[in-house]
Amino acid sequence: MSVISHSNGTTIVSSEESRALRIAAFFTIGVTSFYPLLFIGAGLLSILLTGDFPIPDLSTRTGLAYAGRFPTAAIIGSLADGFSHVTFFVTFVAVFAVLRRRWPVRATLIVVGAAWQLVVGFTKALTSVYIIPSLGTLYLATPLSGRGAFLPVGTLAQGLRQGLQDMDTYGVVAVWLMIALLPGATSMPRLVRWLGVVISVAILLPWDYGFPLAILLAAVWAISLGLWLKRQAVTSSATSASTAVATPS
Repeated sequence: MSVISHSNGTTIVSSEESRALRIAAFFTIGVTSFYPLLFIGAGLLSILLTGDFPIPDLSTRTGLAYAGRFPTAAIIGSLADGFSHVTFFVTFVAVFAVLRRRWPVRATLIVVGAAWQLVVGFTKALTSVYIIPSLGTLYLATPLSGRGAFLPVGTLAQGLRQGLQDMDTYGVVAVWLMIALLPGATSMPRLVRWLGVVISVAILLPWDYGFPLAILLAAVWAISLGLWLKRQAVTSSATSASTAVATPS
């Protein structure tokens, strides 16, 4: 016997897709939600151990000296920052998978934003991995009288990183807002919608507490979205099972 699925011309999500969606839902709840909190916690631990956040400001003498003294911490911090975009990418692609048949345009925009923030975020991480430790090492190897010459170079490197930081942030914010504006027929929870807007505003505001607030709210947002993805996986699996037709092999 073989099993086929049909739904009046609409393709049903296969059992493999449903399983992948369920994995993505658990990933969103267990990783996407808690990774930013873990990143901040690791940053605070680094401050206690090394005296500064592991992603130094290269436009200052203190940041250049830190990059030279603790290159490993700077590399780990940069890579950890880049990995955060991987977690968001997995979650955003899962949302795309749910929406792609009924709302293909919105789904495509979401996956484009997801890819944008991933590419830019990893570009930022990889350039930082090469620039920060090498520039810091050269800075410390230079006599005190000549170290001031590194400040313009450090300012340029910091400007490059900040530009990439802004671009990947705008990509994440764009997807947050697109999810917040999804049609009511998607059954997207109001908590996810409102938190998406609040997080977007908080992370873009030029105030000291905006980023920590966005991190805390993003954890709640991801858990709520992960539960929605889990419900979609269960619904898709049930629909596929109910429309399966047994035929002779």
